[in-house]
Amino acid sequence: MNRASRWITYYGIKPQLPQAAPISLFAQDQEDELFLGPHVRLCGFSGMAHIESSTLAYRYAEACTPFLQKRYGNETKLEVVIWESVEDKKLAGRIEKDSEIIRKRLVAGNFSPNKAL
Repeated sequence: MNRASRWITYYGIKPQLPQAAPISLFAQDQEDELFLGPHVRLCGFSGMAHIESSTLAYRYAEACTPFLQKRYGNETKLEVVIWESVEDKKLAGRIEKDSEIIRKRLVAGNFSPNKAL
């Protein structure tokens, strides 16, 4: 039985920092695997925000940019990147969960990682 795999597209945000990332993220920075998580923290791929649409990803990147520029320097930029993968329940759940966190942050205007939603 040959079943065609269904693909899922999702988005992430890749920061472009004017200087090296914090020491705790040195390895990810050196390997060009530094991303933005749903809680407005820099992280590796495993902690990256998995976002359901490009529109939501661009809105989140635009809203987070001033906060990250304050933290890492005015030249900090955020780039939306696209990912594709074979669809599975775990990935779909992760995309839904992260996207919901991001929507709540956008509505509340809460972009501090240590503030509860």
